[in-house]
Parts: sequence; C-alpha cells; structure tokens
Amino acid sequence: MPKVDSQPRPSPDRCSLLAVTSEAPWPLDTGGHLRTYHLLRTLTTAFDVRLVAPASGRDDEGCRALARAGLHPRLVPVSARTAVTETVKVGLAAVRREPYVMFSRHRYRAVARALRDEIKVRRPDVLYLDHLDSLVYAGGLDRIPLIIDMHNVYSRLVSRAAVEAGGAVRRRYLEGEAALIARMEQRAVALADTILAVSADDASYFTGIGAKRVVVVPNGVDCDAYERLPAGARTGPPTILYVGSLTWPPNVSAARFLAAEVLPLVRRRLPDARVVIVGKDPDPDLMALARATDGVDIAGHVPDVAAYFRSAHVLAVPLESGGGTRLKILEAFGAGLPVISTPVGCEGIAANDGEHLVIADRRDFAAGIIDLLLDPVGARNRAQRAKRLARQRYDWPVVGALACAAVAEASRTAAAAPHRLAIQPTVRIR
Repeated sequence: MPKVDSQPRPSPDRCSLLAVTSEAPWPLDTGGHLRTYHLLRTLTTAFDVRLVAPASGRDDEGCRALARAGLHPRLVPVSARTAVTETVKVGLAAVRREPYVMFSRHRYRAVARALRDEIKVRRPDVLYLDHLDSLVYAGGLDRIPLIIDMHNVYSRLVSRAAVEAGGAVRRRYLEGEAALIARMEQRAVALADTILAVSADDASYFTGIGAKRVVVVPNGVDCDAYERLPAGARTGPPTILYVGSLTWPPNVSAARFLAAEVLPLVRRRLPDARVVIVGKDPDPDLMALARATDGVDIAGHVPDVAAYFRSAHVLAVPLESGGGTRLKILEAFGAGLPVISTPVGCEGIAANDGEHLVIADRRDFAAGIIDLLLDPVGARNRAQRAKRLARQRYDWPVVGALACAAVAEASRTAAAAPHRLAIQPTVRIR
C-alpha cells in the first residue's frame, strides 16, 4: 500500500465507516469515480472513513488525493488482469452461477484479507459497499450495519446492452449475465440494511424486489468547479458534444449515431456544424468513421472535460440503453451548456422537457439539435434554468448531505441479525 505521510489519523470519538470499492475513485474521469469520491468525501464530515480498494501497481498520486479528501485509503496491490486470469474467473463464475460482468471479475483474495484486517484494527459502525460488485466481499461479515450504494440497476443496464449487442452469441451471453445480476441484486437487498439508489425509478425497483430501506441519493455535479471556469460567449462553428467512455457499447452506438446519421442532417442547415466525441478507448471502427466523415473530431480521453463543456454549443445524449443517471448531463447543467437527450438518456433526472433541456427520440434528434442551434437565446435561457436546478438539487454538498443522513440512520437502526451471504472470497486469483 502506498504510504501517505500527511494522512490524518482516525479519531476514536467519531463513528467509523469502512468502505470497499472495485477500484480507487481517482482520477475523476468516470461517472463512477465522481460519485464514489464525492459521496465518500462528504461522509468524512460526519464519520471516520476508511477505504479499501484494489490497485494494479503503485498509485501514490491517487492515494495522496484520497487522503487530502479526508479518507484513509488502503489501496491493495493486485496483479494486472490477463487473458488467463480472466478466463479462469469466467469459468469459476459459470460454475458458481454468478455473473462475471460487474461482479465476480472484481474478486481478489488480497482485498478480502485487507477488509478483515481493517475490521480487526477497528470494528466499523457501518460497512459501505460501493457498487454491486463489492458484494463479493460480504461473506462472513457479521452484525455490522450494511449499506450498498447501487450506482445503477445493473441487471437493467446489461439487459439493455444485450439489445444493442452485435451478434447472437454476445447477445445471449449478456442476456444470461443480466439474469444472474438480477439474482445478485435480490441477494443484495436481502442482506443490506440500506440501499442507496440514484433515482426514484431505481428506488422503486429495489423496493419491489424486497429492500428493507431505500434512500434516493442522486448523482451530482461540482457546481463550484464550473463557476470558477472563465466565462465567455460560445464562439466558432456550431459544436455538438458527446461525452462517454467508448469501452461501453451503448456509448459507441450513440457516438456513431451522431456522427453517421445526425451530423449530415444538421449540416444541411448549418454547413459548418461539427461533432466532438470525448471518451477513452475509441475503437478502430469509430476512428475510421471519424476520418471518413467531415466535421467529426474524436478527442479521445482527456484529463479534464470541463473545457469541452465550456466551448461546445450543445451536449447530445442519444442513448437508447443504459441505467442510473447520466453525470454528463448534470455536468452540462452546471456548466450552463444546453442539452438534448433521448428519454433513456435523461432517466432519473428531475428536469422537464422544454424547461431545462430538450427531450427527443432518435427519429427527431437531428431536428431538435437544429432548433437548439438556431435559437441561441432560447437555448441559453433553458440552460440557465438547468444551472439553477443543478445548484439547488444536484450540487455535491446537497447530495452528500442525503448520504450522511442515510448512513447515520442506518448506524442507529440496523437490525441485530447477522449479515451473511454465501459468497466467499476463495478464488486464488490476485
């Protein structure tokens, strides 16, 4: 574990929260990292927070950043993934009837040992599992109030991805994984004292499968960070921005739709319009499409997407599958950038069509973008209302206060029955 000399010592006078997640939430370059980091950082205002997470190789920078946020990180060295180890995990998951996707691929014996060590050093008042995949470490942890932060309804997310999957074999595999994940979600709600859900829709799902207590803690945005950016009118050619990890097939599909189908229609009215795609690991097919299509620029992975929000004219979210709530929409709200989204793309966000953003099906998407770009005053007014909504409802301090209240209540009212789940970290993979 990387040593951090400036890391504050835990206080025995405050309640202790022990968190585990599938990877260190640093750098802040994904939606999952953003949610995990900001919620845990806010929880440090009320609890002593320790974080256990795997790390392939040394991560001194990440460890220092998490310590500066008030956490007590223990980043556990694990070996990098290889084709051999992942093939073994896939096979073991099949034998156990566990999902590999978003679950058993994140199991490491070293992380399980670190958790047990941390519990021996100081028994936590609350155990906080971040994402469903952290449930792989819940076996045998008795009588500790348990909170699971469900960033998504994962079974729904994978089921939707199966619809867009290319090829019958991949589609059937994802359908099977979705069913297995649904079974694991049922185990999670049976085990947890409290489930954190990102939206009322997700909360309804978890309540419907038997959760004892569900608290809506939405995704958020660092509004102050966008206020500190230099202001100025958006100039240059009309720029349609897409943001999303290009390792996830629904994001690839949305980016391809914008480049191949939407942009040509938009350029009939606005010949200098362009699409900018920001996201890590674009595949060769998408890169080839960009090279062959005038007006398409793939920025790839960028250290800070804020500048793109400031320079674009509209954020486009033409997703047809996915889950949870899109942090990129909330970030666009915080930056004062007009947004157009499909209904799926803006699920879970308490924003109104025409008031805070434009909601359009794919068949009307190009027309919606044209209307936005040709009416800059209306688009700016809509974006300002969205910015106020973000400040009032989705700013991370506001969201974090909900998490603090949920954890405090769980620590007071957790049932006395032992917490056990028949999932033990016995796989000899590091």
